[in-house]
Amino acid sequence: MSHFLPTRRALLAGAAATTAGLALRPELSLAASTSRRPPSEDPVRLFSNENRYGPCEGALRAMRESLHLASRYASMDSIETLKRLIAEQEGVTPEHVVLTAGAFEALALIANNFSAGGGGVVCSERVYDVLPTFAARAGGKVESVPLDASMAHDLDAMEARVGTNTRLVSVCNPSNPTGTIVDPAKLRAFCDKVSPRATVLVDEVYIHYLESPSSQSMVDLVRAGKNVLITRSFSKVYGLAGMRVGYALGQPALIKQLHAMRGSLLSSVSTVAAIASLQDTAFVTRMRKLNGEARKVTTAALDEVGLKYVPGHANFLWIALNAKQLDLPARFAPHGIHLRMNPREAISPEVSALRLTLGTVEEMRTFGTLLRSMLKS
Repeated sequence: MSHFLPTRRALLAGAAATTAGLALRPELSLAASTSRRPPSEDPVRLFSNENRYGPCEGALRAMRESLHLASRYASMDSIETLKRLIAEQEGVTPEHVVLTAGAFEALALIANNFSAGGGGVVCSERVYDVLPTFAARAGGKVESVPLDASMAHDLDAMEARVGTNTRLVSVCNPSNPTGTIVDPAKLRAFCDKVSPRATVLVDEVYIHYLESPSSQSMVDLVRAGKNVLITRSFSKVYGLAGMRVGYALGQPALIKQLHAMRGSLLSSVSTVAAIASLQDTAFVTRMRKLNGEARKVTTAALDEVGLKYVPGHANFLWIALNAKQLDLPARFAPHGIHLRMNPREAISPEVSALRLTLGTVEEMRTFGTLLRSMLKS
């Protein structure tokens, strides 16, 4: 299991402390509203794989126009509209769709569902932590399979780990944190062979960053009635990380089970933002192009200073570091660029790598200039 994921416990603890402080001293609430820094002065966050360009204009407009609904839960009409739009886009029925609070909740629901009673889960050794963490907490038997030499999923090794107790096999494509992808023909063949024995989860949160996402997706297997689950999110390319909207696609009976297990409700504001995002098809293409430009700017700087990285396909890069480079976050922090949630915390020697989120093209030019000044001999 990897160690790069900021813990939800830390996020919740920080939120609780802030809430408690405001409750004890109400004047802090007013002070906070009058002293807030303009966005241009906020630190550049290059660690959570957020879209630094933000949401599309239609989503921003929808959020502004729906703020008066912030006191209400999302209406059933808006929920059903969002499900219908997703279903139409993916060529399935609304009964194949469950909406969640980001892909985080979808992965947690899936982990809990399949791990209950000691169910077996097979996943990659270096993977986004939510699925294996929640599976282990639910009493599941998690088997982690090392990545292959190219830092991609080793499908043959994963298939070999599938046993009589295995209930779920998870593949993240593109993979987080390495950004590698699996050949779609090989992944489809893998799903065909494994899905009769265990449910196959394909996490496609970053798939929109690929040049031809539809050819890489396994959603056609869901359409064909296969025992396959797909997870997606509006947090990445759509720029709605703070709105917490995600979804899973699967066979209606399983989707119904996951729906019954949910622990959250979408807000009125987040729902209309997601609806507007789906209607702006040109936005994804533009974000993909800008992300590609940011990657070129960044890899040029990495090449110049001799840092090795995985040539990923999402909005981040997995960069190898030596012992003298583990303090890079602290070196960048004074310049207003945060490479970790705790910007001055050194990277663990056990990891010895940095998952660098790609910001805007201009932000990555600034990052490259600073990196050269720090590391170029």
